[in-house]
Amino acid sequence: MSRAKRLFALFLLAIAVVLIFLPRGRNPVDDATIAQSITLYGYADDGALLWEIHARDGRIDGSGQTLSGVAIDFYGQDLSTLSIDGDRLERTEAVSRLSGNVHIQRTDDLLLEADALTWDEAEERLESGPIKLSTADLHVSAMGFAYDLETETASLTGGVEASASLEAEWTIRADRAEERDGVIVFREGVTAESEDGESFRCERLEVDTEAETARLSGDVIGDWPSGHLSAESVQLDGDGMRAAGHAMARLDLEELRTVDDT
Repeated sequence: MSRAKRLFALFLLAIAVVLIFLPRGRNPVDDATIAQSITLYGYADDGALLWEIHARDGRIDGSGQTLSGVAIDFYGQDLSTLSIDGDRLERTEAVSRLSGNVHIQRTDDLLLEADALTWDEAEERLESGPIKLSTADLHVSAMGFAYDLETETASLTGGVEASASLEAEWTIRADRAEERDGVIVFREGVTAESEDGESFRCERLEVDTEAETARLSGDVIGDWPSGHLSAESVQLDGDGMRAAGHAMARLDLEELRTVDDT
């Protein structure tokens, strides 16, 4: 073997040795756990149970989880329950997101539907975009929704519109609204129109569908086929209408006669 060939053979051998002992890249270790029938719990500092999550399956990676087929129960101080279900929960230490056919059901008959919502655990707050909220006698839609888990109060914003069954069917519009314990309060730029031709404008309207009462306040202006009313506050219930605070009314007696004759 010539000197050149020996040198070439030694060169190939050196390359082989380098390749054998060269540190090889390793695939990163995946510490995530894939599991089924998952249950997670959250507790307050005093040990009280705050929430409980059930999921069909999911991936748990440290403090974060991605869960499917999710149901969450939030527990209030009076043992009331707010239950939420959705297709997918992406949970982090900061703000979690639930998406896909989201439904919220409270211990009473409050039901809310949304495409997605966020859950801020530190602030104990739920938020979502466009929603539909309903009780037995009230149906509401709004562009924005927030729920304070501590005070159990729902806030609605952006083009709030509702239909309410009182003594008659009412359509109500407002800039924003709040709901708690089955009573909803509409605020700012409130208008209300009944199927009987009555209409009101005011700054605040409180509707209790269980008691079938409505309380209007703040520069109340009312119109109906047989008259006109202005007052600081007005209450509508099964006994009729009562106005208070600089109340002034104008009645169309001819219209009233026409009504009485029919």
